[in-house]
Amino acid sequence: MIQEKPNQLALYHELANNYIKAGDYYAALSTVDRGLTYFPGNGSLVDKKISILEHDKRYDEILSLLQAQSKGGSGINRSKYNYFLVEAARHAHAKDPATLYGKILEADPGNVEAFPHVLNRTIANQQYDEALHLLKSYAKVRGMDKVLSLKELDIYRLKGDKNKIRAITRDLFLRHPNDIDIKAAYVTNLMEETRADMAASEYKTAIPKLNEILNYGGDEERAYALNSMYNAYFQTGRYSDAIVLLQEKINLEPRNVDLKIKLSGIYEVQEQYERAAEIYESVLGEISLIDRENYLSGYNDLLLKMVKHANEQGNYPLAFQWTKRWLQHSPQDKLALMYGVNLSNQLGQKEDMLTYAQMANKLYPQDIPFKLKLANATLLNGANIQEAYTSMKKDIALYPYHEDVRNTFVQFSTDYANNLLKNKQDKEVIEVANQALYYKPQDKELKYLKGLAYEKLKQYDSAYYYQSFYEPSLLEMEDFKAHLQFLNQKGFKNEVGLYHLRSRFGDNYTIQSISTIEYSRFAGANTFIGRINYSGREEGKGLQGQLEWGRAWDEKWSTKVDAAISNKYFPKSAVNVSLFHHLKGGWELELGGGYRQLYTEEHLYNGVLGLTKEINSFRLNARYMQFFMDGNLLYNVAVQGKYYMNIPKNYLIAMANIGNSPDVMLLNYQFINSFSVMNAMVGAGVGRMINKNLSAGLLGTWYNFETANVETPYRNLYNLYFQINVSF
Repeated sequence: MIQEKPNQLALYHELANNYIKAGDYYAALSTVDRGLTYFPGNGSLVDKKISILEHDKRYDEILSLLQAQSKGGSGINRSKYNYFLVEAARHAHAKDPATLYGKILEADPGNVEAFPHVLNRTIANQQYDEALHLLKSYAKVRGMDKVLSLKELDIYRLKGDKNKIRAITRDLFLRHPNDIDIKAAYVTNLMEETRADMAASEYKTAIPKLNEILNYGGDEERAYALNSMYNAYFQTGRYSDAIVLLQEKINLEPRNVDLKIKLSGIYEVQEQYERAAEIYESVLGEISLIDRENYLSGYNDLLLKMVKHANEQGNYPLAFQWTKRWLQHSPQDKLALMYGVNLSNQLGQKEDMLTYAQMANKLYPQDIPFKLKLANATLLNGANIQEAYTSMKKDIALYPYHEDVRNTFVQFSTDYANNLLKNKQDKEVIEVANQALYYKPQDKELKYLKGLAYEKLKQYDSAYYYQSFYEPSLLEMEDFKAHLQFLNQKGFKNEVGLYHLRSRFGDNYTIQSISTIEYSRFAGANTFIGRINYSGREEGKGLQGQLEWGRAWDEKWSTKVDAAISNKYFPKSAVNVSLFHHLKGGWELELGGGYRQLYTEEHLYNGVLGLTKEINSFRLNARYMQFFMDGNLLYNVAVQGKYYMNIPKNYLIAMANIGNSPDVMLLNYQFINSFSVMNAMVGAGVGRMINKNLSAGLLGTWYNFETANVETPYRNLYNLYFQINVSF
């Protein structure tokens, strides 16, 4: 009927159904395919074909058919497609050998053929617990042998269960100690554990395991164990064991310098520095020059630690000894050179300091600290302070902001200024101090030196200001305050002096006196004085007026001129001129001359040669006076010593003179006129500054002179001289 009427759809369905009833699904499928040739895409025929294919579980063809139908424009039935997709997967899984073996193993847990397939598939799917379950079930049936134990070990390794790995590996090794693979696995496991222990600083736990590696491991593992055991001994303070271990290794490898370096390190930790240095130095002697540079840094670190240790203990000689040893092996190391310079300086070994400073400066010519050390060393070894200062001026010009250069320049300036002050170069002192104060404005010592220089230059207001920065000790405090008072007083422009002289002869109780009032004006380099002397005697009253002018022309030259007239007792007229010159070494020369017309009508001319020397707090003066009076040559030699007690206003004074003429003071006051006979005098006195405005003094003298009287060939004259000065 289909051959006659191929366009009848129902005929195809009828024939296909009959084939299905007869169980001939292949013929039924052919019939449906034939119908689809005439009725392509017919839904009823497609459904019929799907049902036939489903019966034969031909899911891949069903899925292809559904996809082809969607391309034909009818659209895909998504729910139907998904359904057959799931069925296709289930069918494929049911045909998988692993699935089939799994079903077999469920029924027979000891099946030899199924077990490896299922176990491997489970492990591949990372189902480690399921794999262990299968393995244990299988072992219950077949027994746990070495192969199964190794497989179990692999699973626990994949799981990362270290405790199980350790237990199984150890159990395997105890049961099969001669098995090379098991021994290797056991050693490998031990190495992993010790690496973890060492990383966690569990050194005591690692040591027994490392011993086992030494017993059972190969050459590579034993080398690892030896190194790790050394580190464990070292970290746990078992230095003796570490030394023994290293010594054994050195005996086996005598040319292994790294082992010797480690041995030196152990002695270093134990503070056995001498032994540590000896071993390190032996290594430096064995290796090549190229390798020596690589190991020299470690030696430098060791010697640096040794030198610091000795320094901290205050053992500077030992520190210096080790520094010299350091420089023998590492002469270019900057730290070693710096220690060499500093320690030799601290120990007072100036020549060594200069040697090391020169070495350092030659190696590192641009290194500023070494430049400064060389400058100091040169100075300590007798170099001229002026040269050192001049050199530092060049350095400060190059490095004006470098702190060490500034400090050294200030120190050199201070030393140079002190030297200039001793040599009376006071203006230079101020110039040097000013340059240094530019870099260190608050330096009190430099300001104090400026104050001392201003004092020498008689600029007392500036001297007072700068010296006030000085910080005296408790012992110096009283003297320092007194000196500031003195400077303050010397800074005043005006002074009034009141003087009174009381005299009497030894053989006569009659008192003769002279009173003086004077006014002084200090105007820079000039000093102007006006004074009036008064004397009352039996014969009447005498007055003398006198003017005096002193001037400092410069640091070396000064002059003094005075002129006086009187009506009685004093010289009728008097003129004196003196020239003063400051010499090197603190000496002062005086040359002068004068004229007096005595009230007894004699004419007296005189020349003066004086020499003064200041030594610390002492002022010594000697004067030779040459007189010429009415054709007679007369002379008088005088010496005077004055001791300053902290300031010039506080002093003790002693004096004496001798000659065939009285001294100048008696000539001025006309107490005696014993010429051409022996005259002698001694005296002593004291002066005291009471406050910044007031000072006082007392002087006593005793004159002894010849007379023409046969009964009393010698007479004595006693004087007390009172003095009060008020400054304002």
